[in-house]
Amino acid sequence: MKRKVAIIGGGITGSAACRRLSKCPDLDINIFDQGRRGVGGRTSSRNYGVRDGGDRVATIRFDHGCQFFRADTDRFKEIVNEWIEKDYVSEWNGDFRSSIKQEHEFFGLPSTPPFYVSHDGMQTLSKNILSEARKNANVRLHIGVRVAQLNRDTVTKKWKLIGTSGEAAYHDTDEKLQEDDQRNVIGEESGYDAVILTDISSSFGGWHRASAGVPDSFSTAVRNRVGARVPLLTAMIAFDTSTAIPFDAASFDHPVVWFAAKTSSKPQMKTDKECWTIVSTASYACDKIEETPMQDPKTGEFIPQSPDYLTSVPGPDLLRAFEEIVCDKAGILGNDALNNLPEHVFMDAQRWGSALPCHRHLRHESSTRKVLSGVPYDSGLHPLAPTRIEEDSKSFLADDDLALYQAGDMMSNYTPGMEGAALSGIDAAEHLLAQLGLSD
Repeated sequence: MKRKVAIIGGGITGSAACRRLSKCPDLDINIFDQGRRGVGGRTSSRNYGVRDGGDRVATIRFDHGCQFFRADTDRFKEIVNEWIEKDYVSEWNGDFRSSIKQEHEFFGLPSTPPFYVSHDGMQTLSKNILSEARKNANVRLHIGVRVAQLNRDTVTKKWKLIGTSGEAAYHDTDEKLQEDDQRNVIGEESGYDAVILTDISSSFGGWHRASAGVPDSFSTAVRNRVGARVPLLTAMIAFDTSTAIPFDAASFDHPVVWFAAKTSSKPQMKTDKECWTIVSTASYACDKIEETPMQDPKTGEFIPQSPDYLTSVPGPDLLRAFEEIVCDKAGILGNDALNNLPEHVFMDAQRWGSALPCHRHLRHESSTRKVLSGVPYDSGLHPLAPTRIEEDSKSFLADDDLALYQAGDMMSNYTPGMEGAALSGIDAAEHLLAQLGLSD
Protein backbone atom coordinates (compact mmCIF):
# COMPACT_ATOMS: atom_id res chain seq x y z
CA MET A 1 0.00 0.00 0.00
CA LYS A 2 1.28 3.45 -0.90
CA ARG A 3 2.21 5.86 1.87
CA LYS A 4 0.50 9.26 1.79
CA VAL A 5 2.25 12.62 2.25
CA ALA A 6 0.70 16.09 2.46
CA ILE A 7 2.67 19.20 1.51
CA ILE A 8 1.20 22.46 2.76
CA GLY A 9 2.29 25.30 0.47
CA GLY A 10 2.96 25.32 -3.28
CA GLY A 11 5.78 27.84 -3.40
CA ILE A 12 9.35 26.99 -4.35
CA THR A 13 9.92 24.94 -1.16
CA GLY A 14 6.79 22.84 -1.59
CA SER A 15 7.44 22.47 -5.33
CA ALA A 16 11.03 21.36 -4.75
CA ALA A 17 9.92 18.88 -2.08
CA CYS A 18 7.23 17.50 -4.38
CA ARG A 19 9.71 17.23 -7.26
CA ARG A 20 11.93 15.03 -5.11
CA LEU A 21 9.15 12.91 -3.59
CA SER A 22 7.39 12.37 -6.93
CA LYS A 23 10.27 10.23 -8.11
CA CYS A 24 9.23 7.57 -5.58
CA PRO A 25 6.49 5.28 -6.97
CA ASP A 26 5.43 4.18 -3.48
CA LEU A 27 4.03 7.57 -2.43
CA ASP A 28 0.79 9.45 -2.95
CA ILE A 29 1.47 13.19 -2.61
CA ASN A 30 -1.14 15.89 -2.03
CA ILE A 31 -0.20 19.58 -2.19
CA PHE A 32 -2.43 22.22 -0.61
CA ASP A 33 -2.06 25.89 -1.54
CA GLN A 34 -4.30 28.75 -0.41
CA GLY A 35 -3.08 31.29 -2.96
CA ARG A 36 -5.77 33.32 -4.69
CA ARG A 37 -3.83 33.25 -7.94
CA GLY A 38 -2.50 29.71 -7.71
CA VAL A 39 0.79 28.31 -6.49
CA GLY A 40 3.93 30.37 -6.09
CA GLY A 41 3.96 31.81 -2.57
CA ARG A 42 6.65 34.47 -2.38
CA THR A 43 7.61 33.64 -5.99
CA SER A 44 4.24 34.95 -7.18
CA SER A 45 3.42 37.06 -10.22
CA ARG A 46 0.44 39.23 -11.05
CA ASN A 47 -1.26 40.14 -14.32
CA TYR A 48 -3.73 43.01 -14.66
CA GLY A 49 -5.66 44.74 -17.40
CA VAL A 50 -6.02 48.53 -17.53
CA ARG A 51 -7.99 50.68 -19.95
CA ASP A 52 -5.75 52.25 -22.55
CA GLY A 53 -8.17 54.54 -24.33
CA GLY A 54 -11.45 53.44 -25.84
CA ASP A 55 -12.11 49.74 -25.53
CA ARG A 56 -8.47 48.68 -25.61
CA VAL A 57 -7.19 46.92 -22.49
CA ALA A 58 -3.46 47.05 -21.81
CA THR A 59 -1.85 44.06 -20.10
CA ILE A 60 0.48 44.90 -17.25
CA ARG A 61 2.58 42.34 -15.37
CA PHE A 62 4.70 42.15 -12.25
CA ASP A 63 6.77 39.80 -10.14
CA HIS A 64 5.58 41.21 -6.84
CA GLY A 65 7.58 38.96 -4.50
CA CYS A 66 10.86 37.25 -5.34
CA GLN A 67 12.49 39.22 -8.16
CA PHE A 68 15.15 36.71 -9.21
CA PHE A 69 17.17 33.90 -7.71
CA ARG A 70 20.73 32.75 -7.29
CA ALA A 71 22.45 29.41 -7.92
CA ASP A 72 25.69 29.39 -5.95
CA THR A 73 25.82 25.87 -4.55
CA ASP A 74 26.84 22.95 -6.74
CA ARG A 75 23.59 21.11 -5.98
CA PHE A 76 21.37 23.96 -7.03
CA LYS A 77 23.47 24.82 -10.09
CA GLU A 78 22.80 21.31 -11.38
CA ILE A 79 19.05 21.73 -10.87
CA VAL A 80 19.00 25.18 -12.48
CA ASN A 81 20.89 23.84 -15.51
CA GLU A 82 18.10 21.26 -15.90
CA TRP A 83 15.53 24.05 -15.75
CA ILE A 84 17.44 26.03 -18.39
CA GLU A 85 17.46 23.00 -20.69
CA LYS A 86 13.70 22.63 -20.18
CA ASP A 87 13.19 26.32 -20.99
CA TYR A 88 11.80 27.07 -17.53
CA VAL A 89 14.36 29.73 -16.60
CA SER A 90 17.06 31.95 -18.09
CA GLU A 91 19.89 34.07 -16.83
CA TRP A 92 18.70 37.66 -16.43
CA ASN A 93 21.06 40.13 -18.10
CA GLY A 94 20.53 43.85 -18.17
CA ASP A 95 21.71 47.26 -17.06
CA PHE A 96 22.04 46.68 -13.31
CA ARG A 97 23.25 49.36 -10.91
CA SER A 98 23.73 50.08 -7.23
CA SER A 99 24.20 53.03 -4.89
CA ILE A 100 24.60 50.92 -1.75
CA LYS A 101 27.56 49.06 -0.25
CA GLN A 102 28.20 45.78 -2.01
CA GLU A 103 27.53 43.72 1.12
CA HIS A 104 24.08 45.36 1.43
CA GLU A 105 22.96 44.89 -2.18
CA PHE A 106 19.65 43.16 -2.88
CA PHE A 107 20.76 39.52 -3.19
CA GLY A 108 24.05 40.62 -4.69
CA LEU A 109 22.66 42.67 -7.58
CA PRO A 110 24.60 43.92 -9.47
CA SER A 111 28.00 42.88 -8.04
CA THR A 112 27.59 39.12 -7.72
CA PRO A 113 26.02 37.58 -10.86
CA PRO A 114 24.59 35.42 -12.34
CA PHE A 115 20.92 36.12 -11.63
CA TYR A 116 18.11 33.86 -12.86
CA VAL A 117 14.42 34.40 -13.55
CA SER A 118 11.57 32.15 -14.56
CA HIS A 119 10.12 32.60 -18.03
CA ASP A 120 6.76 34.35 -18.10
CA GLY A 121 7.00 35.41 -14.46
CA MET A 122 8.56 33.94 -11.33
CA GLN A 123 5.33 32.13 -10.43
CA THR A 124 5.63 29.98 -13.54
CA LEU A 125 8.59 28.08 -12.11
CA SER A 126 6.54 26.47 -9.35
CA LYS A 127 3.76 25.78 -11.86
CA ASN A 128 6.20 24.07 -14.23
CA ILE A 129 7.82 22.01 -11.48
CA LEU A 130 4.45 20.81 -10.21
CA SER A 131 3.09 20.21 -13.71
CA GLU A 132 6.06 17.97 -14.40
CA ALA A 133 5.62 16.15 -11.07
CA ARG A 134 1.90 15.63 -11.74
CA LYS A 135 2.73 13.57 -14.81
CA ASN A 136 3.19 10.88 -12.20
CA ALA A 137 -0.20 9.54 -11.13
CA ASN A 138 0.78 9.94 -7.47
CA VAL A 139 0.61 13.75 -7.26
CA ARG A 140 -2.59 15.73 -6.63
CA LEU A 141 -2.78 19.51 -6.34
CA HIS A 142 -5.43 21.33 -4.26
CA ILE A 143 -5.60 25.03 -5.21
CA GLY A 144 -7.43 27.67 -3.18
CA VAL A 145 -7.54 25.40 -0.12
CA ARG A 146 -6.48 26.50 3.35
CA VAL A 147 -5.39 23.97 5.97
CA ALA A 148 -6.60 25.29 9.34
CA GLN A 149 -6.08 22.32 11.65
CA LEU A 150 -4.07 19.10 11.84
CA ASN A 151 -5.60 16.23 13.82
CA ARG A 152 -3.69 13.01 14.43
CA ASP A 153 -5.56 9.75 14.83
CA THR A 154 -4.38 8.12 18.04
CA VAL A 155 -4.70 4.63 16.55
CA THR A 156 -3.49 4.92 12.95
CA LYS A 157 -1.08 7.82 13.69
CA LYS A 158 -2.23 9.45 10.47
CA TRP A 159 -2.80 13.19 10.15
CA LYS A 160 -6.23 14.37 9.05
CA LEU A 161 -6.33 17.84 7.55
CA ILE A 162 -9.20 20.17 8.42
CA GLY A 163 -9.71 23.19 6.25
CA THR A 164 -11.76 25.30 3.92
CA SER A 165 -11.84 26.37 0.28
CA GLY A 166 -13.22 29.21 -1.80
CA GLU A 167 -13.23 32.85 -0.73
CA ALA A 168 -12.87 31.99 2.97
CA ALA A 169 -9.52 30.28 2.27
CA TYR A 170 -7.71 33.37 1.04
CA HIS A 171 -5.24 35.32 3.13
CA ASP A 172 -6.83 38.70 2.43
CA THR A 173 -10.48 37.74 2.93
CA ASP A 174 -12.55 39.92 5.25
CA GLU A 175 -12.71 38.57 8.81
CA LYS A 176 -16.54 38.53 8.79
CA LEU A 177 -16.57 36.08 5.89
CA GLN A 178 -13.96 34.00 7.68
CA GLU A 179 -16.27 33.61 10.66
CA ASP A 180 -18.83 31.87 8.44
CA ASP A 181 -16.43 29.47 6.75
CA GLN A 182 -17.26 25.76 6.79
CA ARG A 183 -14.34 23.56 7.80
CA ASN A 184 -14.21 19.91 6.82
CA VAL A 185 -11.72 17.12 6.31
CA ILE A 186 -9.81 17.91 3.12
CA GLY A 187 -7.71 15.64 0.95
CA GLU A 188 -7.45 12.01 2.02
CA GLU A 189 -10.26 11.03 4.39
CA SER A 190 -8.04 8.36 5.95
CA GLY A 191 -5.27 10.88 6.63
CA TYR A 192 -1.57 11.22 5.83
CA ASP A 193 1.49 9.36 7.08
CA ALA A 194 3.51 12.59 7.15
CA VAL A 195 3.06 16.33 6.60
CA ILE A 196 5.61 18.80 5.24
CA LEU A 197 4.78 22.45 6.02
CA THR A 198 6.49 25.16 4.00
CA ASP A 199 4.84 28.43 5.08
CA ILE A 200 6.26 29.73 8.34
CA SER A 201 2.85 31.22 9.14
CA SER A 202 1.50 27.67 9.37
CA SER A 203 3.10 27.50 12.82
CA PHE A 204 1.73 30.84 14.00
CA GLY A 205 -0.98 30.86 16.65
CA GLY A 206 -4.61 30.43 15.67
CA TRP A 207 -5.00 34.22 15.28
CA HIS A 208 -3.07 34.16 11.99
CA ARG A 209 -5.01 33.45 8.80
CA ALA A 210 -2.38 30.98 7.55
CA SER A 211 -2.11 29.00 10.80
CA ALA A 212 -2.40 25.25 10.22
CA GLY A 213 -3.13 24.45 13.84
CA VAL A 214 -0.01 22.34 14.41
CA PRO A 215 0.71 20.91 17.88
CA ASP A 216 2.12 23.42 20.37
CA SER A 217 5.37 21.49 20.81
CA PHE A 218 6.05 21.65 17.08
CA SER A 219 5.04 25.29 16.61
CA THR A 220 7.26 26.29 19.54
CA ALA A 221 10.22 24.47 17.99
CA VAL A 222 9.54 26.23 14.67
CA ARG A 223 9.37 29.69 16.25
CA ASN A 224 12.57 29.05 18.19
CA ARG A 225 14.30 27.96 15.00
CA VAL A 226 13.16 31.02 13.05
CA GLY A 227 14.12 33.65 15.58
CA ALA A 228 13.24 36.90 13.79
CA ARG A 229 11.91 37.47 10.31
CA VAL A 230 12.53 40.32 7.85
CA PRO A 231 9.41 42.12 6.54
CA LEU A 232 9.22 43.93 3.20
CA LEU A 233 6.60 45.87 1.24
CA THR A 234 6.42 45.95 -2.53
CA ALA A 235 4.67 48.39 -4.85
CA MET A 236 3.62 47.56 -8.40
CA ILE A 237 3.55 50.63 -10.63
CA ALA A 238 2.62 50.92 -14.33
CA PHE A 239 3.43 54.18 -16.12
CA ASP A 240 1.43 55.65 -18.99
CA THR A 241 4.54 56.38 -21.06
CA SER A 242 8.23 55.49 -20.95
CA THR A 243 10.04 56.69 -17.84
CA ALA A 244 13.41 57.01 -19.62
CA ILE A 245 15.06 55.31 -16.65
CA PRO A 246 18.25 53.87 -18.19
CA PHE A 247 18.69 50.87 -15.89
CA ASP A 248 16.66 47.65 -15.66
CA ALA A 249 17.15 46.98 -11.95
CA ALA A 250 19.09 48.53 -9.09
CA SER A 251 19.85 48.35 -5.37
CA PHE A 252 19.59 51.63 -3.48
CA ASP A 253 21.01 53.29 -0.42
CA HIS A 254 17.75 54.91 0.67
CA PRO A 255 15.66 54.79 3.86
CA VAL A 256 12.45 53.69 2.07
CA VAL A 257 13.40 51.86 -1.15
CA TRP A 258 15.91 49.03 -1.31
CA PHE A 259 15.43 47.68 -4.84
CA ALA A 260 13.47 48.18 -8.06
CA ALA A 261 13.12 46.14 -11.25
CA LYS A 262 11.52 46.75 -14.65
CA THR A 263 9.25 43.90 -15.69
CA SER A 264 9.96 43.98 -19.41
CA SER A 265 13.70 43.56 -18.87
CA LYS A 266 13.11 39.95 -17.80
CA PRO A 267 13.10 37.18 -20.43
CA GLN A 268 9.64 36.39 -21.82
CA MET A 269 7.93 38.87 -19.47
CA LYS A 270 6.38 41.37 -21.86
CA THR A 271 3.91 44.10 -20.90
CA ASP A 272 1.94 46.78 -22.74
CA LYS A 273 3.03 49.47 -20.29
CA GLU A 274 6.31 50.15 -18.51
CA CYS A 275 5.94 48.29 -15.22
CA TRP A 276 8.16 48.45 -12.13
CA THR A 277 8.21 46.52 -8.89
CA ILE A 278 9.60 48.63 -6.06
CA VAL A 279 10.81 46.84 -2.92
CA SER A 280 10.97 48.63 0.41
CA THR A 281 13.68 48.50 3.00
CA ALA A 282 13.04 46.26 5.99
CA SER A 283 13.21 49.24 8.34
CA TYR A 284 10.41 51.01 6.45
CA ALA A 285 8.31 47.80 6.51
CA CYS A 286 8.85 47.41 10.26
CA ASP A 287 7.67 50.98 10.81
CA LYS A 288 4.51 50.38 8.76
CA ILE A 289 3.71 47.10 10.56
CA GLU A 290 4.13 48.90 13.88
CA GLU A 291 1.77 51.68 12.72
CA THR A 292 -0.76 49.27 11.19
CA PRO A 293 -0.34 45.90 12.91
CA MET A 294 -1.31 42.50 11.50
CA GLN A 295 -3.13 41.60 14.72
CA ASP A 296 -5.85 43.48 16.62
CA PRO A 297 -4.24 44.42 19.97
CA LYS A 298 -7.57 44.07 21.82
CA THR A 299 -9.24 41.03 20.25
CA GLY A 300 -6.16 39.26 18.92
CA GLU A 301 -7.86 38.78 15.53
CA PHE A 302 -5.85 38.73 12.31
CA ILE A 303 -6.07 41.97 10.29
CA PRO A 304 -5.89 41.23 6.54
CA GLN A 305 -4.10 43.77 4.40
CA SER A 306 -6.59 46.27 3.04
CA PRO A 307 -6.28 47.32 -0.63
CA ASP A 308 -7.34 50.84 0.40
CA TYR A 309 -4.49 51.01 2.92
CA LEU A 310 -1.91 49.49 0.58
CA THR A 311 -2.69 51.92 -2.23
CA SER A 312 -2.94 54.99 0.02
CA VAL A 313 0.09 54.55 2.30
CA PRO A 314 2.93 52.18 1.29
CA GLY A 315 2.19 52.29 -2.44
CA PRO A 316 2.45 56.10 -2.74
CA ASP A 317 5.35 56.19 -0.27
CA LEU A 318 7.39 53.80 -2.38
CA LEU A 319 6.54 55.60 -5.62
CA ARG A 320 7.51 58.99 -4.17
CA ALA A 321 10.77 57.57 -2.86
CA PHE A 322 11.55 55.94 -6.22
CA GLU A 323 10.93 59.24 -8.04
CA GLU A 324 13.17 60.99 -5.54
CA ILE A 325 15.93 58.46 -6.25
CA VAL A 326 15.87 58.78 -10.06
CA CYS A 327 15.34 62.55 -10.11
CA ASP A 328 18.09 63.51 -7.67
CA LYS A 329 21.39 64.54 -9.28
CA ALA A 330 23.11 63.47 -6.10
CA GLY A 331 21.54 60.03 -6.53
CA ILE A 332 22.15 56.92 -8.61
CA LEU A 333 21.81 58.68 -12.01
CA GLY A 334 24.01 61.67 -11.18
CA ASN A 335 23.83 64.39 -13.84
CA ASP A 336 21.58 62.12 -15.92
CA ALA A 337 18.85 62.34 -13.29
CA LEU A 338 15.32 62.68 -14.66
CA ASN A 339 13.19 65.78 -14.26
CA ASN A 340 10.19 63.72 -13.17
CA LEU A 341 8.36 60.47 -13.77
CA PRO A 342 5.35 60.24 -16.10
CA GLU A 343 1.86 59.70 -14.74
CA HIS A 344 1.16 56.23 -13.46
CA VAL A 345 -1.93 54.38 -14.65
CA PHE A 346 -1.85 51.60 -12.09
CA MET A 347 -0.73 51.04 -8.52
CA ASP A 348 -0.97 48.11 -6.16
CA ALA A 349 1.08 46.98 -3.18
CA GLN A 350 1.80 43.91 -1.07
CA ARG A 351 2.81 43.41 2.54
CA TRP A 352 5.25 40.54 3.04
CA GLY A 353 5.31 40.12 6.81
CA SER A 354 7.71 37.20 6.57
CA ALA A 355 9.65 38.08 3.42
CA LEU A 356 12.96 36.65 4.59
CA PRO A 357 14.46 34.98 7.62
CA CYS A 358 16.93 36.86 9.74
CA HIS A 359 20.51 35.67 9.32
CA ARG A 360 21.33 32.77 11.62
CA HIS A 361 24.08 34.62 13.48
CA LEU A 362 21.52 37.30 14.45
CA ARG A 363 18.96 34.85 15.76
CA HIS A 364 19.58 35.62 19.44
CA GLU A 365 20.93 39.15 19.67
CA SER A 366 20.43 42.07 17.31
CA SER A 367 20.24 45.83 17.81
CA THR A 368 17.79 46.12 14.88
CA ARG A 369 15.21 43.70 16.29
CA LYS A 370 11.64 44.70 17.15
CA VAL A 371 8.88 42.57 18.65
CA LEU A 372 5.51 43.59 17.19
CA SER A 373 2.30 41.83 18.29
CA GLY A 374 4.49 39.13 19.80
CA VAL A 375 6.36 38.49 16.53
CA PRO A 376 10.10 39.32 16.33
CA TYR A 377 11.21 41.26 13.25
CA ASP A 378 14.68 42.39 12.22
CA SER A 379 15.55 45.21 9.81
CA GLY A 380 19.34 44.88 9.78
CA LEU A 381 21.24 44.71 6.46
CA HIS A 382 23.61 41.77 5.98
CA PRO A 383 25.08 39.99 2.92
CA LEU A 384 22.62 37.95 0.87
CA ALA A 385 25.13 36.74 -1.72
CA PRO A 386 26.60 34.30 -2.40
CA THR A 387 24.39 31.55 -0.98
CA ARG A 388 26.34 29.45 1.52
CA ILE A 389 25.82 27.39 4.65
CA GLU A 390 25.61 29.76 7.62
CA GLU A 391 25.13 27.23 10.40
CA ASP A 392 26.12 23.63 11.04
CA SER A 393 22.62 22.16 11.27
CA LYS A 394 19.88 20.66 9.11
CA SER A 395 18.19 22.86 6.55
CA PHE A 396 14.75 21.91 7.88
CA LEU A 397 13.05 21.07 11.16
CA ALA A 398 11.99 17.46 11.78
CA ASP A 399 9.86 15.77 14.39
CA ASP A 400 10.04 12.17 13.29
CA ASP A 401 7.85 10.97 16.16
CA LEU A 402 5.05 13.24 15.01
CA ALA A 403 5.94 12.83 11.30
CA LEU A 404 5.83 16.63 10.93
CA TYR A 405 8.43 18.58 8.99
CA GLN A 406 8.88 22.32 8.50
CA ALA A 407 10.93 23.36 5.47
CA GLY A 408 11.72 26.62 3.71
CA ASP A 409 14.23 29.43 3.93
CA MET A 410 12.95 30.29 7.42
CA MET A 411 14.25 26.90 8.55
CA SER A 412 17.24 26.69 6.25
CA ASN A 413 20.86 26.84 7.37
CA TYR A 414 21.72 28.55 4.09
CA THR A 415 21.90 32.28 3.35
CA PRO A 416 18.33 33.66 3.15
CA GLY A 417 16.77 33.44 -0.29
CA MET A 418 15.11 31.21 -2.84
CA GLU A 419 18.08 28.89 -3.27
CA GLY A 420 18.12 28.05 0.43
CA ALA A 421 14.33 27.58 0.37
CA ALA A 422 14.48 25.09 -2.51
CA LEU A 423 17.35 23.13 -0.96
CA SER A 424 15.46 22.98 2.32
CA GLY A 425 12.46 21.41 0.58
CA ILE A 426 14.66 18.85 -1.18
CA ASP A 427 16.50 17.96 2.03
CA ALA A 428 13.24 17.53 3.96
CA ALA A 429 11.90 15.26 1.21
CA GLU A 430 15.02 13.10 1.20
CA HIS A 431 14.92 12.83 5.00
CA LEU A 432 11.27 11.77 4.86
CA LEU A 433 11.99 9.10 2.24
CA ALA A 434 14.67 7.68 4.52
CA GLN A 435 12.31 7.73 7.50
CA LEU A 436 9.67 5.86 5.51
CA GLY A 437 12.25 3.38 4.23
CA LEU A 438 11.52 4.31 0.61
CA SER A 439 13.70 5.01 -2.41
CA ASP A 440 13.25 6.12 -6.01
